[in-house]
This record gives sequence, C-alpha cells and structure tokens, in this order.
Amino acid sequence: MNIYKLKPSDTNYKILSREGFEMATRKLPPYYKKQERNELHFAVCPVCNNPVQIIGLNKKLQHTDLPYAKHYHKTIRGLAAFDKEAFESCSLAHPGSNLFKDSRKSACTERERQILISLQENFDQVAYLFQLYSGIVMTPHLAEEMLKWYVAEQGHLYRGGSLINAPWVFVYLSRAQKLWGRKIKDPDLREVLSKKVPSGFINEKDQFITKGQEKVFFWFAKHKQIKSAENTLKETMQFFVTCDDKEIFKKTITFDYGLFQRLISIPDEKRRYKGKLTALAEKYLG
Repeated sequence: MNIYKLKPSDTNYKILSREGFEMATRKLPPYYKKQERNELHFAVCPVCNNPVQIIGLNKKLQHTDLPYAKHYHKTIRGLAAFDKEAFESCSLAHPGSNLFKDSRKSACTERERQILISLQENFDQVAYLFQLYSGIVMTPHLAEEMLKWYVAEQGHLYRGGSLINAPWVFVYLSRAQKLWGRKIKDPDLREVLSKKVPSGFINEKDQFITKGQEKVFFWFAKHKQIKSAENTLKETMQFFVTCDDKEIFKKTITFDYGLFQRLISIPDEKRRYKGKLTALAEKYLG
C-alpha cells in the first residue's frame, strides 16, 4: 500500500513519499528504529490501526522506485499494537473479504472505541455528508432512528468499518427508512419522485408527500472495497429508492475520506449542524 497514518486515532491517511514521511515524522522514534546496522521505518495502517513497515524509504528497490507500506505482525511500542482479528478484517490487506452487513468483530477494542468517539464528536458532519450524498435532510427524528439501529446492530464492530470510513458505514448499516415527509434537496431525486410516484409531490417545505398508498423507502447497500490503480483504497456503496418494491432511483456513492477530514477540522462555531444532532449522538453513542 502507499498510504499510512501516524497514530491509530487519526481519521485520515497520508500518501507515502520519502520526503513527506521524513517531514511528518521528523525522523524520530517510534517511526525510525535502529536494528543492528539497519534503520527500520514504521507507521500505522489507516484501516486496521496495526503497525506497518515502510519498505524502500532510503534504499531503491528492484521492482519499484517508490517506497511502500506492508503490515507488520508485531506490536511497535509507542506506536501501535498488533491486532490479528483487525488485520484479518483489513480491507487493505484483504479487500472486500468481510463486507457482509452482519459481519462483526468478536470484541470491542480501542479501534472500535475510536470509531464511536469520532461519530459522537462529529455527528453534525456525518449528517451533512448524509445530506450531500443522498439529497435527504437528516432531521433529529431520522438521526435518532438511525442511531438506535446502529447501536442495536453494534455497527462499530462491523468488519468493513474503520475510522476513515465511519460516516459512510454508519448510514450503510441503517435499515430501510420511509421517505414520506422527508425534506428532499437533490433536484434529480425530486424529479424522479414527482414522475415515478403516481400521487407523490414535493410541498412548499421541500417535503416529499404522497396522497395515495404508495410505499416509498430509501436505503444503502452493496458496500465494496478495492485497491485502486494507485495502490490506495477505494470504497463505494449504492443508494436506492423504491416505490412499492420497484427501484426508481439508484446512485453510486464513492467515499471521500479527505472531505470528512476537512469537515471535522472546521471550528465548532462555524459548523452548521452542531448542537441537537451532536447531542443525540452523545446520548446513543456515549
């Protein structure tokens, strides 16, 4: 892999380069370690939080001019502990191998606790991302329904989850939700609903309403993880809307880890959804 992070608690990753790694670590322990006559280099896997060894940082490799990271199956003191179960579930080590919705880790470790903390502290931005990708406003009522389900299903133990994809996995694991009464912002979805639902319309409050008996639901499915051509992780899922069990809208959502990192870096006073939604997350995830 050509991505890494410096601490298990980091929510984003860095692209690996010789100069960038030197600047980020300042060539200090535990990232740089002496072993007999050799110098070894370490960091943290962005997905499973296990140690990774940086190969080819100061020595040109035969098969590539670029350094790369590989999982290191021992604990590096002061950096990260090796977790075998997390490694076996890691999408960078085994892409797409554990993406069943009911697939869970056997125990909650520090990695899973960090996922809960990140969701709790940044739930306002999780709500923003949900609206950005789905076109549906996350009201307090909807947020509470999704939080209840996530907790009941032990979503933090989902084997395909990590700190960097936590916002998307949160909504992915949610059950199907009724669309009636939801505020719809996406113009494409609004148009489809108006055309494909016989008695459906968008009212003056941007809410989707039906006068008939149509059952309209939305949900997320088909979480996929692959290694990109650049040897980084690419994740997607599908967003669906159905009317009376017939699919009327579908969209592929690509996870943008950098966007989430930028959003959670915004000061609290400038966050649009900070307040009630974050309080709900504290209630259920705290």
